[in-house]
Amino acid sequence: MTYEIEILEEKKNPLVDRTEIKFRIDHFGEAVPNRLEIKKKISAMQSADEKYTIIRKIKSHFGGSYSMGTAMIYEDAVDLKYFEPFHIQVRNLPQETRSEIYKLKRKGEPYQELFGY
Repeated sequence: MTYEIEILEEKKNPLVDRTEIKFRIDHFGEAVPNRLEIKKKISAMQSADEKYTIIRKIKSHFGGSYSMGTAMIYEDAVDLKYFEPFHIQVRNLPQETRSEIYKLKRKGEPYQELFGY
């Protein structure tokens, strides 16, 4: 799958201790790449730790060959856990881990160690 990621805006938010990124993905003739691939590529582009990178939103435009999105790169896990909602944190994990977290949460068992941070 070939796609290009272009960073449109990069802003450092010192109050929250994170970097906020707006990006554009050009994926002509192909589906939108999944969050994990985008997360890997953006963290490599920014030389940041992949587990502290969160893809907040990806919006596809109907009939277009591009998507727009936002990513947040945190400095540590404490701020990430505090400022990112649970469902966004889970959405940025592999499918097997997501289903395991939801299964453990339904049973009322601990699941925090599955996030990896």
